Amino acid sequence: MVALAGLLKARGFEITGTEATTPYPPASKVLKDLGIEPILGFREENIDLVKPSAVVVGNVIRADNPEVKRARKLGLPLHSMPSALAEWILPDKKSLVVAGTHGKTTTTALLAHTLEALSSEPTYLVGGILRSSGLNFRYGDGPFVVLEGDEYDSAFFDKRPKFWHYRPWAAILTGVEYDHADIYPDYGSLLSAFRGFVGLIPREGVLVFCGDDPGAREAVLESSCRLISYGKDPGNDYVLEAFEPQSSGSTMRVKTPESRLQMRIPLFGEHNALNALAVMALLLELGFSIEDTTRALSTFQGVLRRQEVLYRGKVTVIDDFAHHPTAVRVTLSALREALRPVRLFVCFEPRTNTSKRGIFMAEYMKSLALADRVFIKEPPGLERIPEEERLDLGGLANELNNKGVPTSIETGIHLGERLAEELRAGDLVVFMSSASFGEVYSELIEYLKDRGL
Repeated sequence: MVALAGLLKARGFEITGTEATTPYPPASKVLKDLGIEPILGFREENIDLVKPSAVVVGNVIRADNPEVKRARKLGLPLHSMPSALAEWILPDKKSLVVAGTHGKTTTTALLAHTLEALSSEPTYLVGGILRSSGLNFRYGDGPFVVLEGDEYDSAFFDKRPKFWHYRPWAAILTGVEYDHADIYPDYGSLLSAFRGFVGLIPREGVLVFCGDDPGAREAVLESSCRLISYGKDPGNDYVLEAFEPQSSGSTMRVKTPESRLQMRIPLFGEHNALNALAVMALLLELGFSIEDTTRALSTFQGVLRRQEVLYRGKVTVIDDFAHHPTAVRVTLSALREALRPVRLFVCFEPRTNTSKRGIFMAEYMKSLALADRVFIKEPPGLERIPEEERLDLGGLANELNNKGVPTSIETGIHLGERLAEELRAGDLVVFMSSASFGEVYSELIEYLKDRGL
């Protein structure tokens, strides 16, 4: 929503907004830089005070919100975030959308950064803050708009997936795996959403998809556009033939339909090498040169909260957005392989509506067992999940302890201090949550500095 505000302001709109509580970084900093000070607290009189010509409603807002009720009473048009993009940002642009259960934010940021480095003046909206700019949006004069294609629903009054609004002319599909159990009752319903998205790409458009991923292959079966596959399997159009982790990134050897080459990316993990390969494939298919594209990819500085190194001393501290069990597994494997820590500590918070549910209990146990020590932070709102559907934190901790992985359940209070007491030189700490651990980061880093770690 903050990125949308920034894009609309760049278009010349006058923007204000309401939040239930004071926004926290990085959103608060972006709003300050934009000169937008949100009104705190939802009240009917806010609508009368602002007198908007249109109201954009975030998908956490419900029909009983007082400002929604007042806007409806006054006959004001209500937009979801994606429908607002379609109305005011997408016209006259070619929409490049990155979709998939995993890797959307990093891949979208890679695509946006590379187009920017190629002087294409893209417009973009990414679900994470780019380290290079401190922003997750840009309004450019070029022909392309790059969007992170979220499959979650749009608003309480529009239950269509967000990415159905995005008018894709070309797209990347990283893979399809079951997620969002709160709105998709089963895998089939989720797959239908992706098939609907793929069906929006015109015949003259292009879809780059992960040919190694069974879900992606299922999603593209009825597509009428040009299909380009990527992955490790030699049968793909673009192939990751070799991957070598390094302490500051990765080296990859790639086969394209025209040539073979070796390149370096400043990202950890084979999954990120595949994300970079997907971006390369799309840009080459759009007519950009392979030399310029690989050079631009190598200058990517990353996204906040995606393998973000918060501190590097004798102990390394990393923050990551991973919360789905597959994302947890591949991220931990990549970091262990690249950084080779003496011990790997994980602070995990199952914060999303899906991760709070027991549906992935067995998968979380396998993924978190890759760590040497686990702290599970109890998420807010867990009690609102029906008990029979709820993730059993105690059971998860017991299973991990039985497997020889010391695990404790934490409230978050004094977590930084507790971590610091156990850490030794050579250890790696990885925070994993869809939200922030707040002051725990700074507290831990202060403790580490005080102890010379």
